[in-house]
Amino acid sequence: MHGGLGHDEHDDAGNVATERLQLRTVGIDVGTTTSHLIFSELTLERQGIRLSSAYTVTERRVVSRSEVTLTPYSSPRRIDTDALAAFIDRAYAQAGWTRDMVDTGAVIATGEAARKENAAAIVALFSEQSGRFVCATAGHHLEALLAAHGSGAVALSRSKETPLVLNVDIGGGTTKLAVCRSGKVIETAALDVGARVVSWD
Repeated sequence: MHGGLGHDEHDDAGNVATERLQLRTVGIDVGTTTSHLIFSELTLERQGIRLSSAYTVTERRVVSRSEVTLTPYSSPRRIDTDALAAFIDRAYAQAGWTRDMVDTGAVIATGEAARKENAAAIVALFSEQSGRFVCATAGHHLEALLAAHGSGAVALSRSKETPLVLNVDIGGGTTKLAVCRSGKVIETAALDVGARVVSWD
């Protein structure tokens, strides 16, 4: 790992108090209509005498955000992976990072991008980094869940003034709904209506 273990802090008795790990990460979102990347540096720690416990993220610094681009297609429903790869390369260059600098990352394919043939092609773009990247297709429930957390709806529902929050995420192919209550997503739903796709029975 490029960040590796940071320095350990000690308490007054000389015991190790904190073990720190720093990682460079990339998040890639490929959706029906748009795609974008975010480059971050994470600090993870495990505390005190519980060094056998899992690391927790204590700090996140966003290094660079790519432009939001229209997801390229070579046919009405097939993603142009060559154009997508070129966009990803430009985003890396803009961030000043190379692929070898990345410790870990995630690629999330949603909507039309999550279709079997598209998902396989997107995963192939990262085959050389298979040990460091997690590639996942997000179903309707996961999309709604991610949107609720990312928009701040879950956090807002922790307030006594707004304990019940409905998050509406309008994507290119579908619209996801998430009901948040007291800091938790309690219900999700999806409609086959989006910014560029309407499905009819």
